[in-house]
Amino acid sequence: MDFLKKIFSSKSKDYKHLQEQTEENKVAAMEDDERFVYLFIQKGGKFFYPDDMDDFKVELLKILKYLKMDSYAVIERSYFHLLKKLKVPVKFSFEAGDVLLGGCESLIADEGAIMTTSKHTGEYRNVELPQKRVIIGLSKQIVPNKSQALIAINKRYDTPPANIQTMSVFNKPENDLSGGKWYETYLFLIEN
Repeated sequence: MDFLKKIFSSKSKDYKHLQEQTEENKVAAMEDDERFVYLFIQKGGKFFYPDDMDDFKVELLKILKYLKMDSYAVIERSYFHLLKKLKVPVKFSFEAGDVLLGGCESLIADEGAIMTTSKHTGEYRNVELPQKRVIIGLSKQIVPNKSQALIAINKRYDTPPANIQTMSVFNKPENDLSGGKWYETYLFLIEN
């Protein structure tokens, strides 16, 4: 009897392993933009692809309502002016429970992660910023991996920005024994 259990449990484990490999192969075969979106959503991120600025504004206001917040907090001046222009409530300071809206440096396809720098977060580390984030990214910011993201930073700036960090956990882990940081993240991907 134990012999049969070992055989059948071994086969079910092999089958499960084969399924996992097949899923990994499917993801690896995807284009960078598809792979990024797929992995980002798998990790718990909320993804939006607005058609135009009106759609963008409507979705921003829906997120505020959903999160029961009055306004967005921003660090980057360009987004402060954009939200003012769209008549979306905004403030130039933040507290722990706020929703932080900002940009990103790169969207990393093979991890479904978002890379930011001091340009987006100021002198603050991710753990010092609000947990709820709305990120605005451009489709041209999607890169295959972290190495390519760092190469892009070196090409883009004469003096590379400081405080380079990535966010890659967008759902609260069920068994978070390590006390790791996760971010409730809403990503708007805008065509170039």
